[in-house]
Order: sequence, then C-alpha cells, then structure tokens
Amino acid sequence: MEKILEMKNISKSFGGVQALDNVNISVQKGEIHAIVGENGAGKSTLMKSISGALQPDSGTIKVYDEIVDFDKPKEAFSMGISIVYQEPTFFSELTVTENFFINNEITDKFNNIKWSKMNRETAKALEKFDLDPSINEKRMSELTIGTQQLVLISKAIYQNANILILDEPTSILSQDETDRLFKTIKKLKKQGTSILYISHRLEEIFEIADKVTIIRNGKVIDYMPIEEAEEDDLVKKMSGKHVDEKKFDKDKNKEKIKNLNKRSPILKVKNLSKKDIYNDINFEVRPGEILGFYGLVGSGRSEIARSIFGDINFEKGKIKYQNEELVINSTREAIDNGIAYLPEDRGTQGIFPIMSVLNNISSAIISWLAKYGFITDEKKEREIAKKYYNDLSIKSSSIDAPVNSLSGGNQQKVVLARWLAANPKLLILDEPTRGIDVATKSEVHDIIFDLAKEDIALICISSDLNDILTLSDRIMVMHEGEIKDEFTRNEANEEKILRSAIGM
Repeated sequence: MEKILEMKNISKSFGGVQALDNVNISVQKGEIHAIVGENGAGKSTLMKSISGALQPDSGTIKVYDEIVDFDKPKEAFSMGISIVYQEPTFFSELTVTENFFINNEITDKFNNIKWSKMNRETAKALEKFDLDPSINEKRMSELTIGTQQLVLISKAIYQNANILILDEPTSILSQDETDRLFKTIKKLKKQGTSILYISHRLEEIFEIADKVTIIRNGKVIDYMPIEEAEEDDLVKKMSGKHVDEKKFDKDKNKEKIKNLNKRSPILKVKNLSKKDIYNDINFEVRPGEILGFYGLVGSGRSEIARSIFGDINFEKGKIKYQNEELVINSTREAIDNGIAYLPEDRGTQGIFPIMSVLNNISSAIISWLAKYGFITDEKKEREIAKKYYNDLSIKSSSIDAPVNSLSGGNQQKVVLARWLAANPKLLILDEPTRGIDVATKSEVHDIIFDLAKEDIALICISSDLNDILTLSDRIMVMHEGEIKDEFTRNEANEEKILRSAIGM
C-alpha cells in the first residue's frame, strides 16, 4: 500500500515543556489511523505540525515521499491536507457559504464573485451529511454546535483533502450526527482518502480505525493494527496506569434516593416554557443529588440550564430556589445567589483564552476580592486560585500560563475550578467530560461525586450515556423541547433512555 505521510523524529517544546519527543508515525493511502492519548499527551501538537499551524523543532515530514516544511496552514492545504479542530473555528457572523469559500471564492473572468454557483456547491456538500441545503444562507451563529462541526467537516471534504485530520470530531455531535459522520468516513476511505482520527472515545476507534498509535507525554508508546488492540490495554498504555471503571451499586443508590427524598428541594422548576425551545418543564433537585439530563442535541437541555443561570430569558413558568421564587436578570445575580453553570462549549463560552490560568479561575469571584470596593486583593486571589489549581491537579507550566496553552482536559478543569471557587449551592454541568481522556474523565467523575457528598445540588447534562448512567441519581430525558420521561438510576438502562430520547 502506498505511504502518503511519514513523520520521523518529530520534536516540539514550549518553553520547558517537551510536547513531542522523537515521534515517528506513517500513514498509508486510504487508511484510517487513530491517534489516542491522555489530554496533554501531544496529539493536537502533532496534528498542528502536520497541518502547518506549528513548526516542529526537529525531525522531518514527508508527504508523498517529498520532504515538506510548512510555514503556514495554506501550504499544507495546497498539498491536500485539511484539519478540523475539536473546537469549531469559523466566522460566526458570515453565512455557511461564505465560511465554505473564504479566501477561495469562485469568480468569473472579471473577478466578480459567483454567489449562485457557490451556494449550489455548498448545498451539494451539505447534502452528503443529510444536512438541509438551505442552511447555506444562514449565519454560522444560527446553527447548533453539532451542525457547525458537520459544516466544517463538509467543507474539508469538499476541498478534496488527500489527508483529512479530525480532532475529536464527535465530542459535540449527537448519535445521529456521529452515525452520519462515520458513514461518510467509510466512503472517503474507499475513495483513497487517508484520515488521521483523534478521539478519547475508544469504542469509536474500534469501529472505524485500521491502525492505532498511542502517545503518552509526547512519545509514541506503541502502535498496532486495530484487530490486535484491546481496550483495557489501550487505556493502560495511554495513562500509564489502570483506570478503574466505576461500578453501579443498586443497593447504595436505593439508600441514597431514600435519604434524598427526605430533604427539601433546593430548586423547583414549574411549567417553564420558551417558545420553539422548550415547553412546560417541571423538575426539582435536592442538596446532594446528581440529576442527569439526557437528550439529543437541540432538545432544549442547555437552554433550560441557561435560563436557570440567568443567561437567557424564559417566557412562562416559575423557578423556586431555596423555597423562594427566583427572578434572575443576569448571570452575576445567579453567581451571587450560589448558582454556577459550566457551559457545554468551553472554547467559546468557558475560557478566556489569552488570560492566565489564575485569572480564569478567579474571574467569577473577582468582585468579591475587591479591597476598598475597587482594588483586587491579589494575594487572596492567588491563594484561592492556587487551592483549586492543586485540588484539581491542573497541569500547566505554571498558574500564570495562558489557558490556551493547556490541553482540552486541563482547560475543562480550569473552568470547573472557577465555579468551585464561587462556592455554589447549585452547580449545573453541561457536557462536563466532553473532549477529555479516559483518566481525566474518571477524575471529573470523582470530583462530581465528592461535590454531591458536600451537599451541593448538581444538574449534569450530557450526550454521553455512560456519563449519565455512571453519575446520575435520577435521569430526565428530553425530546423536542419537552421532558419525555423520568427514571431513577435503578430503573434506567441504555435502551430505555435512547428510546425515550428519540420519542419512542
């Protein structure tokens, strides 16, 4: 089989941190090659080195047996290399078509843009993912985050990439969207496209990959054909340790539910409605309870959470918090009342990318740290930030490093640290483990369980059924803006939840 990409002895460091250390990888034509490893292992740095976004300190990259030295992504693109990042990158106020053809517009001989042709071409590309072709004239900001990601993947495929790099492509996709992506990936493989596929979801690797390379601490630990790989072995090689799967104990859950039912709810949501988003929502949550919310992307889960947090307005219904009707006009009021919300998209809603880890952690409580009403008590700020930095084992070169220099999993821990610093009574977690590795996911699960033991009420929204079934005491299932079913954890299983989520 023809070798399309070869990387030899690739090394890259950032300051004192060795991100890649003599990495060797080769990819055959028409091969789906999975790259796995913990957050911070160096996977994204490696992909950026292939795509021209970063330049290695040493080593060589060959494409079709030709040594290349890309100074910028455009050079890699000219050789048929396209990358779609985990956090969708686009111009939010431009239309889908404009994003498709930015810097690559179709023009006539007089250099006039041929809008009709570009719209037709975009519509054809979208139809390959069963996306409504009419969205080509919508602004990207009007689309769901999952649809945004599919649009970007459609764009990469339209550009006839020979090497397509997908960095955690399904972390923000629904199951239906994921199925559509896998169907397309298999077609591309048959057409000879090579795909480098990064994912923390090992079940995906086993479903679509031909080979798998394991990276840990910037080094290749092992590589093998997928048929020789075993899940437990991959996890151990990724983390360097065994990660225990949390076992569900029915008796313990029954006892916990019994004790929770003796407590007064901290939050009661009554007949909450917002036109075309969600309708007649009723639920309650108690101190120490983990209430799971499951549903397909677009079912209204996040919008309900944001309404409770004061980020978007609801039109009808009431929210009772600590036995009093709650009227919140801003997120600041929510925070001051002990309500915190970890958003689903940490890239655009969760982090301040160029600010330090310290400033990101303290950002929600900065007004509480003012001396004389306007001067920040920097000593106290650092003390609080350092506590949660250490408690959550955040990995960075220092607490003063910019948060965009951290891996996705450590960025998620920073956002979580921010809300723990706010000392919440009610913590809403929207996709808390999206895009993080197996070991970090286990750490986040432990943090959530510990918070419940401290009598914090938790609402956990997730598209990951394993998360929902591992964490929740009760589960609300949403379908098209309504709560379709409610299950105790003892009653719930995958089939019941999925049937309910698709309206069966």
